[in-house]
Amino acid sequence: MSEILAPFHYDYMIRAIWVSVLIGGVCGFLSSFVTLKGWSLMGDALSHAVVPGVAVAYILGLPFALGAFVAGLLAAGTMAFVKTKSRIREDATIGIVFTSFFAIGLLLISLFPARVDLKMILYGNILGIGNPDILQVIVISAVTLVSLVAKWKDLMLFCFDANQARTLGLPVGILHMVLLSLLAATAVAALQAVGACLVVAMLVTPGATAYLLTDRFGKMLWLSSTMGAGTSFVGAYASYHFNGATGGCIVTLQTIVFLAAFMFAPKHGLFAAKRRLRLTDPKIEPLP
Repeated sequence: MSEILAPFHYDYMIRAIWVSVLIGGVCGFLSSFVTLKGWSLMGDALSHAVVPGVAVAYILGLPFALGAFVAGLLAAGTMAFVKTKSRIREDATIGIVFTSFFAIGLLLISLFPARVDLKMILYGNILGIGNPDILQVIVISAVTLVSLVAKWKDLMLFCFDANQARTLGLPVGILHMVLLSLLAATAVAALQAVGACLVVAMLVTPGATAYLLTDRFGKMLWLSSTMGAGTSFVGAYASYHFNGATGGCIVTLQTIVFLAAFMFAPKHGLFAAKRRLRLTDPKIEPLP
């Protein structure tokens, strides 16, 4: 029993676990909107685009969250500008912008190696998170959750069909910027837990998993947020016993849950699809 409760004997593990749960829950909640909107690549782009902002913040001695957030918004604005002013497809625009920003960040890190913690940026440092960083995570998470809860119906309609939302008189441009801003802010918060390399997984996987389990968006929101928080708790806890990277444990667990839903979801899982196909076509051989 003492071995099971061992992680809770250390203050750094308690902080890492509850901060991971908070970040995982917020990322999971936002993940539903990202999945519905089809912004998985956008989440990937912003998670990498914040790297130069973090590097500049370190070099100038500013809060890294400020630099990361500004860089994320700048990247989002750049992608929107290129998309509207050229014939380039959105996926190509996202790929060009986020790799460019990421390359600029790596260049800055190589030029000022003593002032920038590359390992923290790429892989996170949830076990060493300090009180100022915890405060940043709490503020970002609170603002994100309040915004999403207050406007979830408008954002749902915008993500599902922007043209319909515009027809109904919703401020589509404002909703677009709000969702982008929340996505950038949440990427900054998650950067502490899993680093730039794995942020996109926390912003996409819970929502994608919940999407396989339900057809109701309200239920999808609660499923994805609960999944994000639960896997973050178990992953952070397990990282102590495995002596592994906390972010890696969290994302690996989320992937396992997604694969289980992909295979066994009662309506949209692989086996359910095969059963429906077998019922409609009796010529198909039954599953072994």
